This record gives sequence, C-alpha cells and structure tokens, in this order.
Amino acid sequence: MKIIIAPEFRPLRRDIEDISRLFGSPEGKTVYEGRNSIRNFILQGTPVTIKRFKRVNFAQQIAYTFFKSTKAERAYRYASLFRQRGINTPREIAYVEVYEHGLFTTGYFLSDTCPDPPAFPALVLEPDFDSALASDLARFVAKMHSKGIVHGDLNLGNFLFRKNPEDGHFSFTVIDINRSTFYNGYPDQTTCLKNLSTLTHRRDLFQLMISEYARERKWDEEETLRGATVWLEKLEARHERKQQIKKLFK
Repeated sequence: MKIIIAPEFRPLRRDIEDISRLFGSPEGKTVYEGRNSIRNFILQGTPVTIKRFKRVNFAQQIAYTFFKSTKAERAYRYASLFRQRGINTPREIAYVEVYEHGLFTTGYFLSDTCPDPPAFPALVLEPDFDSALASDLARFVAKMHSKGIVHGDLNLGNFLFRKNPEDGHFSFTVIDINRSTFYNGYPDQTTCLKNLSTLTHRRDLFQLMISEYARERKWDEEETLRGATVWLEKLEARHERKQQIKKLFK
C-alpha cells in the first residue's frame, strides 16, 4: 500500500493507514454510491471526505502499476494546481493506492469536506431554475478556461455553490477533478466548445449558460451556441447508440 499525506495532515496517518476498514465502518456517512463511492468522516476533529475509486480490471492494473498515474494520485496533485490557478477545490489531505500481488487494484483520495450543495439539483431539477446561479456558473467556467483548466467531467454535479450575502452573487468549489487537462492560457475554441457540451442536456438551461459564457468571452452568441450544440448532439447520439447496443444484449 502506498500512502502520501500532505504535511499538515500527518497526524491523521494512523487513521489513513487503516483506510480499508475505516471506509467500510459505520463511523462515516455515505454521500454517493455508484461506480465510485464517497463518504464523509470526522477524523481527530477534522471533517474529511474520502473517495474510493472503483476496483480496476487486469489491463488497468498493468497500466496503473507501470505506465500511468492513478486517479487517486491525480486528484491529489491536481487539487493544488487548481488552487494555484485561482480555482477553488477541496484541500487535498492524502491519497492511498492499494496493491495486490504487486499490482494496483484500487485507490482512495482524501480531502477536506465542503458543506456546500451541488448545482445540479438547484438548476436541472427545478422547473424555474435560478438564472442568476446559472449565469454566475457559466462565467465561472469561462474563468476556469481562462486559467487554462479544462475539467474532465464538466457537469453541474461537480460544482458546489454558495451565495455571497455581500453582493448576491455565487461562488463555486470544483470537485471530481482527476480527469482535468491543463493548458498555458486559453485552450483553443473547439476544445472549449466540446467541454461546454457536457454541462447539461436541459436545453433551456444549456442555451442560457452558453450565451452567458459567450458574452463573458466576447464571442458571438449565436455562433457559440451553434458550435456547442453540435457537440452536445454528438454526445447525445453516442449515448443513444450505447443504449441501443445494451438492449441487444439483454
């Protein structure tokens, strides 16, 4: 087992060394259960969020052991890169890699806990969504791009938000960052449009956010919306093909 801990959190080492037992214990609260699992804990008075990544298959075991960094390691390293570029994300605490017979099998990423809610329910699930929240988030994505950051899973569930009482605007914390890509300055326009296409499938919300993004970038709104929509439709078509293939094997 490989354990890397940020210096200020080294007092948590004993808990982290026992992470497999800890993660499965009733001490924590489950936040998300799916391909990966996320649970919140209080460790020695510190609120900690632990993400356990899905156990990898044999081919991935070879790749992550010998050729590429694990998702846990990238989540840990990228957190500081985000903050260095002025984009808020939960502070990294540690990452753990678990090995069996010399091969990597699964990983854990530990960060401090952000109590703010995700934007997805507040925007996608509300019939009359908060247009101010949507606009502020679109401008925030433009800011991320201006900092040379392309989030690898740009969906509204990966943005936690809070309203600032001073000016009524919203601030954001970004999560699930391990698949992000970093550039020097703005990525090219095609990369930005393709990234934007994954924000949401809700068309009225999508149109508002793309228009706001274009205004922030001083791009032509209609042209930007057309470009992002082309990528969104490709994404939807690919999803539909996958669903059809799944039906064939049921």
